[in-house]
Amino acid sequence: MRIDNILKVLLLFVTISTADVSRASTLETEAQGEWQRALEAYSAKEYAVACEAFERVAELGYASEELYYNLANAYFKLGVGGEKPFNSGELGRAILNYRRALRLDPTMEDAQYNLDLAVDYTNDAEPLPRGVLSTMWSSLSGMMTSNGWAILSVILFALTLLLVLVYLLSQRIYLRKVAFFIAILSLVLFLFATIFSLSERSLFENSTMAVVICGDVASVHASPDNSSKVIRQPSQGVTVDVLREHGEWSEIEFVDGEKGWIMTTTIERI
Repeated sequence: MRIDNILKVLLLFVTISTADVSRASTLETEAQGEWQRALEAYSAKEYAVACEAFERVAELGYASEELYYNLANAYFKLGVGGEKPFNSGELGRAILNYRRALRLDPTMEDAQYNLDLAVDYTNDAEPLPRGVLSTMWSSLSGMMTSNGWAILSVILFALTLLLVLVYLLSQRIYLRKVAFFIAILSLVLFLFATIFSLSERSLFENSTMAVVICGDVASVHASPDNSSKVIRQPSQGVTVDVLREHGEWSEIEFVDGEKGWIMTTTIERI
């Protein structure tokens, strides 16, 4: 009986594994088909079809910085080409997807350039001035993705170990001195690369940023109540920081520091 039970469990496991592999293969095939459909539609300037197909690829679990970038371009082209530009929220969705692409790859220059162009169409506020050290830190850490910094830190650590071995085993004094000082430098760079990697990973995992998604403008209230005072009306595409949620409302903070409450349905997390 025990052998029979074991065989049944193994058979069940094989059946489930086979079904998972088959399903994954089916999803991948569909995603490839939708991706090709999106590219062909974009080339034919059928931007609505392209947006639909790109969105489907993301739904299937094949999101990437390249997908978000192309989806953003499609939304932007769709909005610009209408009788009234961006009257259906295309600008907000374009900015949302540009930011998603940059979240996955901060070094994506084309996405940053197009994002800057798109933001010019919004009534987004000017950010509060930042300190020199804070600006330098953000610029340095944003030069690579978290994975890029992690790979670099591993290479630097291996280099440091190699130089330590050279220092310990070499019989030549000048070679030992060179290995020692380069090992110190390599160790310092390793520490910075590790810190940058952890910093970028933390920003990625704990991001509270969101983009206003609406047809024209959304109302921001002084409290989570439609009858409260409207303190601001951001246009679609404005980026905010979500502080907390209360029922159907979210408390947000703008880049200039002003806070207020907005309906959660009018924003979408990056």
